[in-house]
Amino acid sequence: MARLSIFTVFAACTLALAVTASAQSRGTHWLTYEAAFAPSEGGASPGLQPLPQVTGWLDDEHYLEVRDGKVLRVSLDGSSALHEDSTELASIAPAGITGNPEASRTVDGRLRIVLVKDDLWAIDTAARTSQRLTQTPAAEQNATLSPDGRVVAYTRAGNLFTYDLAARLERQLTDDGSGTVLNGYASWVYFEEILGRASRYRAFWWSPDSRRLAFLRFDDGPVPVFPIYWADGQHGRLEAQRYPKAGDANPLVRVGSVGASGGAVTWMDFPPAADHYLAWLSWTRDSRQVLIQWMNREQDVVRVLHGDPATGAVRPLFEERQPTWVNWFEDLTTLSTGELLVRSDVDGWEHLYLHAADGTRLRQLSTGRWRVRSLVKVDERAGVAYVLATPGTTGSTWNTELRRVRLDGSGVDVVTSVPGTYQIRMSPGGTHFLATRSSVGEPSTLTLHRADGTVIRQLGSAAGVAAASIAWGNSELFTIPSGDGYDLPALWVLPPDFDRRKTYPVLINVYGGPSAGTVRNAWPPAQAHYWAQRGVIWMALDHRGSGHHGKAGTAQMHRALGKWEMHDYAAAATWLRAQPFIGTRPIAITGGSYGGYTTLMAMTRGASHFDVGLASAPVSDWRLYDTVYTERYMDRPAENPDGYRDGAVLTWADRYKGGLRLTHGTIDDNVHLQNSLQVIDWLTEHDKSFELMIYPDSRHGLQASQRKHAARETHDYWVRTLLGGVLPAPQLQSASAHSSTR
Repeated sequence: MARLSIFTVFAACTLALAVTASAQSRGTHWLTYEAAFAPSEGGASPGLQPLPQVTGWLDDEHYLEVRDGKVLRVSLDGSSALHEDSTELASIAPAGITGNPEASRTVDGRLRIVLVKDDLWAIDTAARTSQRLTQTPAAEQNATLSPDGRVVAYTRAGNLFTYDLAARLERQLTDDGSGTVLNGYASWVYFEEILGRASRYRAFWWSPDSRRLAFLRFDDGPVPVFPIYWADGQHGRLEAQRYPKAGDANPLVRVGSVGASGGAVTWMDFPPAADHYLAWLSWTRDSRQVLIQWMNREQDVVRVLHGDPATGAVRPLFEERQPTWVNWFEDLTTLSTGELLVRSDVDGWEHLYLHAADGTRLRQLSTGRWRVRSLVKVDERAGVAYVLATPGTTGSTWNTELRRVRLDGSGVDVVTSVPGTYQIRMSPGGTHFLATRSSVGEPSTLTLHRADGTVIRQLGSAAGVAAASIAWGNSELFTIPSGDGYDLPALWVLPPDFDRRKTYPVLINVYGGPSAGTVRNAWPPAQAHYWAQRGVIWMALDHRGSGHHGKAGTAQMHRALGKWEMHDYAAAATWLRAQPFIGTRPIAITGGSYGGYTTLMAMTRGASHFDVGLASAPVSDWRLYDTVYTERYMDRPAENPDGYRDGAVLTWADRYKGGLRLTHGTIDDNVHLQNSLQVIDWLTEHDKSFELMIYPDSRHGLQASQRKHAARETHDYWVRTLLGGVLPAPQLQSASAHSSTR
């Protein structure tokens, strides 16, 4: 029944994709090791050509594109004119200034704020002038221009500052910053788990009228210190990180508002020592209210409130409760009418809702078995919101689409019709968009569209002449039955000369976190094709909680991280083992971070199903990870002892049969090395075979200088464990630049 089910899905959902992939696999050249694992910086994927370097929209009629180091202003019809010359820009400022990171710029690009050796410079391209703004021992962080472009806000040493460009005057807005008190700069756990890495720790927001700033103040005093050891020099050193692990005290947080020119801070009326979360501040369009999001420590209630920037009075607008967990309203948008556009999964799927200015829910704008992944653009004149969406029906959940949601609640239109994975950049007025799309059978293309989806022209395709010469693997999307009613999305890349009469090892790449699926209808990575060419079936695999089945699937992970992931991955491994072209060949699993945790659990709790595993920077026990992420899904350790016990790798360690490789950076400040060390301690104490690679002075991601080594070591590990130590040589090509070097 399982085999019939899965190939029925193939026929219904992926025939066209498989045909396209097969058509591309008619080349004879194999990807080299260097092409797949050490491509040139900034170049295209191996065997492909780069897309045009479009940086964004200038206005509704022009987008910006970089060609030969020059920025061109390109019209909708393709004609272009010089917009900016980097050599000309360099002549405005002293030598060495313009090549530094740009911290902020005005919409028209006339004024740029540049960070130079931790100090700020301003470059006015229209006036052809530059000026140094700061010269201090401490670094300026997150410099952000006011909406009117006249003032720069930034943080330094735990305090919030502004710089008036016309007056050439710096103003200090807070004065209690310290090693534990941070004004406008996020505490680590807020940066990692709430505001997100894209925030770069910024925790302040300009009012639309440029007169005030709202900001978060953090007190890390109650947060335990975790020591991180650096092995540099003769004596090494300790880094003291404020890191709250599951059940620990969180940083205390307050919401403040202060004038851009200084004055007393207005603190919003929340209990200063309350055990709650405050985040995702924004402003109403008239600058009269700060929108504040509040969440309880249990993370099952979220509220949106108005905060008065003059008095600090707080007034609730609306709240959402769920029996498992709630999410922040990251796309919360204020319309010109004062109404609020909200994205929520309260009905089981992420959809858009419209609330009145006083918080009253007016209507649900989208419904059905599909997800609104993000809000792309609101066009109030046309009465629509454009969203990036994921279908929810089996056989399509790996696609993304641009959809248009009518704000009057009258319906939803699909704008992009060709299946695949999209990245969308909408023009400022919502009249046009740029779409980057790929699928498992087609490399990336860049196209220009009208707002209704009509294609104006294709700007570029990654599938150039070289692509036709490559023996690409055969990529297919399908589902595997879980055994209890869930279809598990899967992607595999089969060898170009796949023969069902032969047998092949399998390499499964996973992440496994809640609502964090990795199976997409997108062009697979170069490494997938590299391994397929050498006789390894490369796979990506998602479980029921990866987001494909809405909140109903994800909610099963509540208080039980590790349980359903292992159930579903084991079911998939059982299905794979039953395929005659796999048989007794090794089934390997690998991932990093949560994927590293999934790999460790597969090699212990699921050891009867997996032969080999490579875990990078893994969590091994949820008591060792941070409060916000862990407690969202697991509650606190004292409230869920059984869940924490069953979700710990060492609970299942006696099932371990060998075949594990562990890698970790020594100064990882996200998933501490402690996680791997506790596993290593058990393995060595019980005389178990495993491999280990420690990377000195690397965080959660490896230093650039160590990535080449890591790639080579990982490659050679798979050759040893999946291919018996022998790397197949190309059979279909003559010696050339394409020949394998490993």
